[in-house]
Amino acid sequence: MPKIRGAREKRHQPYWDSLIRGTVGAFTISSGAAALAATNTLFQVAGGGVLVPTNMEGGGAFPSDQTYRILAMRVGLYFRGTAGVGLTDHIMYHRAISQLFWELFIAQKSAFQAYTPYLPLGGGLHGDVGNDTTVYFNHGTPSQDATMVLARSIAIPARQNFRVVNSITPVGAANFLTNIGQLTAGEVWVWYVIDGLHVRDIL
Repeated sequence: MPKIRGAREKRHQPYWDSLIRGTVGAFTISSGAAALAATNTLFQVAGGGVLVPTNMEGGGAFPSDQTYRILAMRVGLYFRGTAGVGLTDHIMYHRAISQLFWELFIAQKSAFQAYTPYLPLGGGLHGDVGNDTTVYFNHGTPSQDATMVLARSIAIPARQNFRVVNSITPVGAANFLTNIGQLTAGEVWVWYVIDGLHVRDIL
């Protein structure tokens, strides 16, 4: 389909990719890897028209002449019904928050580094449900006001590769990577979001 010359559409659109998503024994790992590792790369595999594990149309770059300007970034954490020797939802939350680090690369240059508490999700469940003993955790206060907004936006130019690299760094004997392999039940989702302005041709 031909594009309208000289006309561009600018829209606010978040893009995300999943470090890990699914139930124990059936996890989907970032970029199609067979298992979670100490270092993992996100935004390298196309979503194929579905919204999970990623809503990216192409792997590692935006198609054609599309550009993107990152205004905010977020990390989502979700653990539900996780079980294992000495493992519960709240332990998995604590270990994810304290051991997951993130680095954004544009081309071969590092553009941004942060630890997980620096990148609150800005939404999700929070609190408890009355007589149920289950407490619903969230990564940060579930409010858009709690989102980490960049002091200066980060541009992804047209046809420029980008990726987010995740590093898992144990704290003493506590090891999130090992714990994922020790889970016997539960649902897990850890994902990264770039949030900003997407510019594309008008067709």
